[in-house]
Amino acid sequence: MDERIDILTTLYLAEQTFDSGDLERNLTTWSDEVLIETPFGSADSLEAYKQWFNQFYAQTSANGGTRHYVQNPIVQVNGDRAEIIAYLYIINASTGGFLGSARIHEKLKKTSDGWKFTYRSVVSDRTLSASAA
Repeated sequence: MDERIDILTTLYLAEQTFDSGDLERNLTTWSDEVLIETPFGSADSLEAYKQWFNQFYAQTSANGGTRHYVQNPIVQVNGDRAEIIAYLYIINASTGGFLGSARIHEKLKKTSDGWKFTYRSVVSDRTLSASAA
């Protein structure tokens, strides 16, 4: 099977498990290397990521929840490393209202358990406030 399908499946799983608040399943998309940089905080370890996830999920849930849609992903594979550049479109799960869009940059590595994230950058297309998420 094309490795790009496995890589994209990891990306889609990460987005859907965030939207549903499934931290344990979301953690399966990460390797032992963790660096995430977003407008709503950053994390540089698995423990810090868990705290970030729980805090940000609670915030988005209080505002109706989210649906993250990945658009136009470009996947580049180089041996056991891969990168994704894509657009992220976010809507409110309860109203369908537009919350924002961003450019995402992902880095992954191939492990014995499949492709896992090592890095994620989210750069908003506009200024967002944490309460808007």
